[in-house]
Amino acid sequence: MQQPFVMKRAEKRVDMKVTALLVGSRGELGVERAFTENISPRGARVIAPTQWLSGDTILVALPDAHFTSAARITYSDPLGNGQYGMGLEFVGAEEPLELTSLAATFGVPQF
Repeated sequence: MQQPFVMKRAEKRVDMKVTALLVGSRGELGVERAFTENISPRGARVIAPTQWLSGDTILVALPDAHFTSAARITYSDPLGNGQYGMGLEFVGAEEPLELTSLAATFGVPQF
């Protein structure tokens, strides 16, 4: 019997719902509003109304965190009700995402 592959995250994710703006091109340049489910300094899981393609690189902005980065879409899964869950890996941030101050802004318990 094969053992399932188990991967541990390099950093803990924090459950936090903040607005994320996704900017990319699918035939035409567009901006889409999404919401995070969880965030780490290296990436986030977002819920969006449009399915983006895995492997694509987009621009993501978290206005409440004053954070912008290029991001690679690691997966995009349909959730039903016209929503898609997507994994984003931040690949082009000039400054790392500072979770401590963002968590304090939104009243998320310390992690």
